[in-house]
Amino acid sequence: MKLTINLATRRYVNLRQLNAILAASFVILVLLLVYLVREVANNQVEINKIKSQSAAASSGPVGVAPVPAEQMKDLETKIAFANTLIDRKAMNWLELLDKLELVVPAGVALTQVEPSVQDQTLKLTGMALTFDNLRALLENMERSPNFSEVYLLGQSERKMGKTQQGFGFSLSCKVGNR
Repeated sequence: MKLTINLATRRYVNLRQLNAILAASFVILVLLLVYLVREVANNQVEINKIKSQSAAASSGPVGVAPVPAEQMKDLETKIAFANTLIDRKAMNWLELLDKLELVVPAGVALTQVEPSVQDQTLKLTGMALTFDNLRALLENMERSPNFSEVYLLGQSERKMGKTQQGFGFSLSCKVGNR
C-alpha cells in the first residue's frame, strides 16, 4: 500500500499573471499584424505607381507618333551591324597574330584569317608549297597550348604562278587564351 499525501487542496495557477501574459502577447501580435498589413498596402501602392510609370514610358512621349515597324527593323539591323564591328574591334589581333606566327612553318602562307569572338574559333585559309608543310602546320597547331580542336576542312592542289604547284587549304580551330 502506497500512501501519497497532497497537502494542497486545489491546483494552484496564478490566473492573474497568466491572463496578463496572454493579453500582452495578444497586443504584440495585433501590433505586428497591423504593421505587416500596412507594409503590404504600401508595397502595393508602389507597385501600381511603377506599373503606371512603366506604361507611360513605353508608350513614348505624349503627342509623338510611334516609330513604324519598318523603321524600327532598319534601326535594329544597323545596331546589329555596329555590334559586330565592335566585336571585331574588341579582338586582340596582335596577340592572335603572335600565336599564329609561332605555329606557321616556312612554306605556308595564310591568305585569310577569320576569328569568331562568340565561340572563340578561328578559320584559316591559305596555301602550302608541299603537303609536308601543311602537315607541319597542323602538327604545330595541335602541339601548341594556344590552339585546340584543329580540323582540316578542305585541301586541294592548286597552281601557284605559271610553274609552281601547291596545296590550298582551309582549317578551323579553337583559340585558347593562354
